[in-house]
Amino acid sequence: MAKYKKQFKIAIPTISFEKLEAKIQTNPPNFKFEKEGFYGIIYDIISKMTEYIDYMVPLSSTILQNKYGLNYRLMLDYLVENQIIIEDHQYSENQCRKFGLTNMSKDLKKMTTVLIDLKTSYGRYVKNRHNNEQREAKWKPIHLKALRNQFYKVEFDSELAINELNSRKEFITIEQYIAIYDDLLCLSRGNTNKRFFGQNKTNNRIDTNFTSLKAYFKKYIISNEALYQLDLNNSQPVLFNIVLNLIDKIINHEIDINDITTTLCYGNSTLKHLLIQCSKGLMKDQKRVGLLKKEIEEYRYFTSNGKWYEHLRDVYNVYYETDYFDREKAKSMWMALAYSSNRSTNYYIVKLAFQDKYPIISLILRYFKKNKHADLAIVLQKIESHIFIEQISHNLIDNGIVPITIHDSIIVKESDLEKSEEIMNQVLLENIGFTPKIQVENLNDSKFKIKQKPLDIAAEINQLHVKRNVNKLLLQKTG
Repeated sequence: MAKYKKQFKIAIPTISFEKLEAKIQTNPPNFKFEKEGFYGIIYDIISKMTEYIDYMVPLSSTILQNKYGLNYRLMLDYLVENQIIIEDHQYSENQCRKFGLTNMSKDLKKMTTVLIDLKTSYGRYVKNRHNNEQREAKWKPIHLKALRNQFYKVEFDSELAINELNSRKEFITIEQYIAIYDDLLCLSRGNTNKRFFGQNKTNNRIDTNFTSLKAYFKKYIISNEALYQLDLNNSQPVLFNIVLNLIDKIINHEIDINDITTTLCYGNSTLKHLLIQCSKGLMKDQKRVGLLKKEIEEYRYFTSNGKWYEHLRDVYNVYYETDYFDREKAKSMWMALAYSSNRSTNYYIVKLAFQDKYPIISLILRYFKKNKHADLAIVLQKIESHIFIEQISHNLIDNGIVPITIHDSIIVKESDLEKSEEIMNQVLLENIGFTPKIQVENLNDSKFKIKQKPLDIAAEINQLHVKRNVNKLLLQKTG
């Protein structure tokens, strides 16, 4: 692993950088400051703004003080007063102050790389965080250490990747551009302090700079032989079969509901609780039990063949008598079906076509999100992590193959491809009960895809729903 450099790199929008530089020259702060702290605050905002609909980012005073020192409040006020960032003045008790950029125009699709000295307050914070990650890694199991070491050994051609990004920036949103640019820069040579490898405590996933990076740019990993990505097609819908299979076994008394173990549920106590509550609810109505059997068979057919999103596309096109829906829109709809709150007003209409086709599976989705709408997502992510990290990656490492892991997929060298695919298929068969479709792709062949916003698709579905209801009324009148 490369030793620490005296500096690391971050990127902030050029328009923000130039405005800050000009203000410091003409109207310098009247308090002690480090310029790197101003860069860091702007970076804090742009790196998190995609997580918020209004792009206003809550900034914790505790973290800000640790990062930038005692004058962090003065630094924030200076940036606001000089119109480099904006503040949401709607204060809520026990809530962090929210900040955003002053201008969300196309001008933000131009970035400036700035160097952060490790001797500054911000530099020390990042270095200490990286040191803590290294210390924690020493106590991890051997297979996790091997995955981590492999990640830090990876070389990446950030310069070529950033050039590619700039050539395509007109096809992506501002927030997508900024997020991708940051990922690419974090992976650049000599920027070890900005790399990150950690196991998420909520869902047990391994998060790295690669897991958030748009798939197309992974082809800029430098390797002495071709790299291939093995990707579980329709991964979350496929893994949901495990949940459906367990429910089916419980309601058919193949598993004792009072003796179901956390081992059976992938060590996941939340999954165990949800299975018991859901199964009890379904068993109150034997008609539901019969319908569920048929729905599971159909669901299993499409997910096992890797055609779930195409099926979902057809379900919606038939329901709304349109050809608007395609595979990418169907993926977005699945996210709304599976992960949005039962009380979501944005996605209520989106769920009706699926509910019409799969009423009992829809009911199961609602059961699993009854208390906390994130429960289902976390359950599936924990199952995914258990399969891909604790089983597939572990088995690969035992066979001398150390992959790059990206949640529901792995990247391996061409010489390891056949053995990797064999191990992956065997593990998935043992867990799901069938061998699902694995997409094998040479990283150099990956295509640049434009991601659509789920809320835009939801808005279109709302319009189609109104049109469908009007047509039904017209038919009733003419009938």
